[in-house]
Amino acid sequence: MKIAEFKNLKQYTADFLIFAILCFLGFTFSEKPQLKLSPPQKKPFYSEKKLEIAEIKRHKLEINDIMDRNLFTVDGRYGDKMERPPENPYSLVAVMIAGKEKRVILKDFRGELFTAKEKEKMIDGYIIEKIDKNLVILKRGKQKKELKILSGKREGMK
Repeated sequence: MKIAEFKNLKQYTADFLIFAILCFLGFTFSEKPQLKLSPPQKKPFYSEKKLEIAEIKRHKLEINDIMDRNLFTVDGRYGDKMERPPENPYSLVAVMIAGKEKRVILKDFRGELFTAKEKEKMIDGYIIEKIDKNLVILKRGKQKKELKILSGKREGMK
């Protein structure tokens, strides 16, 4: 079989030689590419007269109520305009104790109810230190607050 393959190569030797000569000629007569930085001069698509650009007329909003309200929040406020919460921003509504898990239901100064558990940080920086049957002790640094259920007054301890 090797002899048959060798005979086939002899048949194409003229083609290989012509291909090699053409590659050599192409390489020798090729030029180094040159970089031309000047843009080609083309005629403009439009006529040389000045184009008149029409001014776009838009409806102008005269009422700024829309701009003052954030449409993507419930209360309509923007994040950077957050007001400082009052000194006692929440009151204790209920205490839930189920086994080892203790949670409280609190009402914030805006009237919204939320739940929290021990060691959780609150809005004003206080941390829930202890949850008992009808009271919660909050701590921030050396300050302590005590919130009781059904007490109209919120007491603060130091």
